[in-house]
Amino acid sequence: MRIFKCINCNAEVLCDNDRPLPEENGMFKVQAKYIEIGEEDFGLAANVDEDADEGATAEGTESKKQRVLDIVHHNRLTETSFDKAGFMAYIKGYMKNLMEKIKAKDEEYAKVFAANEQTFVKQVAANVDDWQFFYPAMSDDAAGYDTAMVIYCRWENEIPYFYFFKDGLKGEKV
Repeated sequence: MRIFKCINCNAEVLCDNDRPLPEENGMFKVQAKYIEIGEEDFGLAANVDEDADEGATAEGTESKKQRVLDIVHHNRLTETSFDKAGFMAYIKGYMKNLMEKIKAKDEEYAKVFAANEQTFVKQVAANVDDWQFFYPAMSDDAAGYDTAMVIYCRWENEIPYFYFFKDGLKGEKV
């Protein structure tokens, strides 16, 4: 199993424990799924007399379970929002920082990355209202939100897909 962390703030954002991580133009595109968290509250009403009619139910039994997206819950992501201007201001700073790191490793690959990221950024900016944005959980000693990776979510046919810049992550085997 591998855990992926944001290279800027060192916060966990993704785990490959139960899914492949398909890559699409320098992005990991991961389908999320709903999970239930919490517990059942059976209370006093759950003590239904065994001799009662078969059809009797425990009135007042409430479920304290919540349906949440697994990626959001497991990685403690926090939803945020952007308008187009806010998104463009954020992404320019983030991409500048990320490109510096990529160029330091591989100048040629940086050109490929730049082309891919421009395509993705244009897609998001053109339809910013169709996307959800999430920040990773950050520790007190982490860099600020302006350098943290934003995780993108778009619903396609009622299925949530999360997008991560592959080059903005570092993987650790656990």
